[in-house]
Amino acid sequence: KGRAKNMNMKKKIAGIVLAGALAIGGSAMAATPEATAFGAEQQVSDQWIDTMLVKSQVDDAYGMMSEESRKNIQKDKFQELRAKIAADMGAVKGGRLVSWTRFDQNDQMIYFLSFEKQPVVRCLLVFDKQGKLANFELNPMKAVEKKDAGK
Repeated sequence: KGRAKNMNMKKKIAGIVLAGALAIGGSAMAATPEATAFGAEQQVSDQWIDTMLVKSQVDDAYGMMSEESRKNIQKDKFQELRAKIAADMGAVKGGRLVSWTRFDQNDQMIYFLSFEKQPVVRCLLVFDKQGKLANFELNPMKAVEKKDAGK
């Protein structure tokens, strides 16, 4: 009987410790302003990459840009840019997020994308203070050639 009572006490203690750990873990994972901004900007980034670069829905991608950005680039230039990307790089094969950086005036997300004609392309997406997509840049990464040590 004493052994059963001891076992019940251990279960109660384990339960209390587990509940405390879950409570602490839950409060540690509470959404901060940075986490909220990151989540929203990542969602816009993923949607924009899919819309502009995968599905080639240029009008929809153009509409996802901030109002200020749309003032600086006309829709027909945006369509020309998409055609140039397709000609120079081909279709998107895949990609992944590699970094998110928060600055005073804007945030940036960097993805590495793989295209048919360019194995690694650095895709930079810039967001304004309101979290709107303000600009983007695609830069193919050149492979570094190894020098022959014997020459």
